[in-house]
Amino acid sequence: MFSRRMPTQAERECFGKIIRDARKSRDLTQERLAELLNCSLRWINSVERGESSLNWKDTICLLAVLELPPEKVAEEVGLNVSIFADRK
Repeated sequence: MFSRRMPTQAERECFGKIIRDARKSRDLTQERLAELLNCSLRWINSVERGESSLNWKDTICLLAVLELPPEKVAEEVGLNVSIFADRK
């Protein structure tokens, strides 16, 4: 069973940096990323500054648009995500 917890400030800031770096490496402005996600520029800005905790749907959409693999992002942020091979 999963335990639920909120991300720490350090995790949010690290995630935001990953998002900002990925956006810039794809030569996207915050405005263009907001258009692609159909969200506000203010929200993109708050995510990149580590001020926003994302829900799972927003996280998946953001990672998909930026073509970032979730397992790599989780590792970079420092989240310990165990995947069991025998889990059905």
